[in-house]
Amino acid sequence: MAHLKIIHYLDDQELLRVRAPRTDLVEEKALGDDRFSLVDGPFDYYERSLEVRSDSNKHTVTEEFNYHLSVPWFGVLFRWPVRHALRNRRYDGTQPFWAAPDRLGKRATTIFATLCAIAVLSGFLSNAPAETHTYAADEFNVDQLSQGVLGALIRIGTLLAIACAVIADRHGRRRVLAWAMGFGIAASCAAAFAPSLGIFAICLVVVRTSNATLAAIVMVFALEELPAGSRAWGLSLLGMSAALGAGFVVWAQPIAGVAEWSWRLIFLIPVLMIPVATGAIRQLPESRRFRGHVPGAKLRNYWRRIALLGGAYFLLGLFLSPIDWFRNEYLRDEHDFTALKVSLFVVITATPGGIGLYVAGRVADLRGRRIVVVVAAIAGLGLTTIFFNSSGVFLWPVALTAITLASGLLPAMGVYRAEMFPTAVRARAATIVGAIGVVGGSIGILAAGWMRVRWGSFGPVMFVLWAGPILAAVLVWRHFHEGTRQELEALNPEDAPSD
Repeated sequence: MAHLKIIHYLDDQELLRVRAPRTDLVEEKALGDDRFSLVDGPFDYYERSLEVRSDSNKHTVTEEFNYHLSVPWFGVLFRWPVRHALRNRRYDGTQPFWAAPDRLGKRATTIFATLCAIAVLSGFLSNAPAETHTYAADEFNVDQLSQGVLGALIRIGTLLAIACAVIADRHGRRRVLAWAMGFGIAASCAAAFAPSLGIFAICLVVVRTSNATLAAIVMVFALEELPAGSRAWGLSLLGMSAALGAGFVVWAQPIAGVAEWSWRLIFLIPVLMIPVATGAIRQLPESRRFRGHVPGAKLRNYWRRIALLGGAYFLLGLFLSPIDWFRNEYLRDEHDFTALKVSLFVVITATPGGIGLYVAGRVADLRGRRIVVVVAAIAGLGLTTIFFNSSGVFLWPVALTAITLASGLLPAMGVYRAEMFPTAVRARAATIVGAIGVVGGSIGILAAGWMRVRWGSFGPVMFVLWAGPILAAVLVWRHFHEGTRQELEALNPEDAPSD
């Protein structure tokens, strides 16, 4: 239980304001005798009380708070910001910059924090193959084209995740998340002992299937629980959590340079996440929108929306997946980076990108999704093509700026995977859209590997593939709606319960 005491010296008007119930980070109700309790806010328990000593029109007020945050796993990160927000009351009812644009209640806060914990595991499972395959290729003695084939092959796992999404739409989100975490951790550990490239690829297909399921269901679950004006903000936080998990791979990457086989140790790290996985599932109830959804919607009625959104993801995947898959190869092969230097490069250039990701999420909620997508695809990914044509110290600032701008694609595009489909088909549609993007990514990886072998450099390859994101930006700008601050039931009337 946290305790906070503040002493104020107030005049009559200021005293009236302090005695009014708060409506900023927390919504209060008056109990009488200058005591206030919780109506809504991110707390398991909350109480505020005032002790007033008056002298003429001057008042000494002792304000005390007793509260317990409903933020599992990450609560320690919010202790100081919450205390600061309680000390500095906002009388206009707005939320602090670090908080969601809308006030989050106890249920939404607990569920969202738990989903962020699961996203950490998802980020690790997503990044481990991309960061380590270049070292595995050395042990298995394969070239860039073969690495491209491996990268395209393991992405089949995203197609297999569609079956898991069917279960999630029929039987709930929570159960599927539990199975996906279990299989993901087990397959990652199995990859550490793979005796051949073929067995390694099979393990990575299972890892990819589990992670694609985790990523899609976590996103759907979060968007079904968050308020209408905070969906893109929520995806930015999920993206930052996944980046934290991906960062574990990057921080561990120097291990891969110790010996030819030492990359295998990185795939054993998920064992440490088993307590997080089991605890996260205990924290989760079922999605409120799934429990109350109107059944009967058929996936075949939404193929046009799937084709539209999937097309944008396909075009983006043509460029994004080769970047993810070949960045380390580019740094090692064309710039002679060691494993340690690669790790430092990724940490230094990617970490500030979290700021861009967070800002993009708030802008997408407050100003609209399409402008964020256009800036990220054209400016952010345009700078990425310059990065693949740069050298020397210029690599570092270009990569940092590119990642910061391009990170807006995650929240601005991700919200459409929930907003464009009703609850009964949302998990399937979101996973299919992701699978279409992965098909584009697989084609991009194969094309990039083939062109790299023929041209001898990744620079011209990335300029060619950048055409995909440019076309995606045009598609989004011309054909996509703005769902900012609209409830999912308003965007999908078939979800609204009938009288």
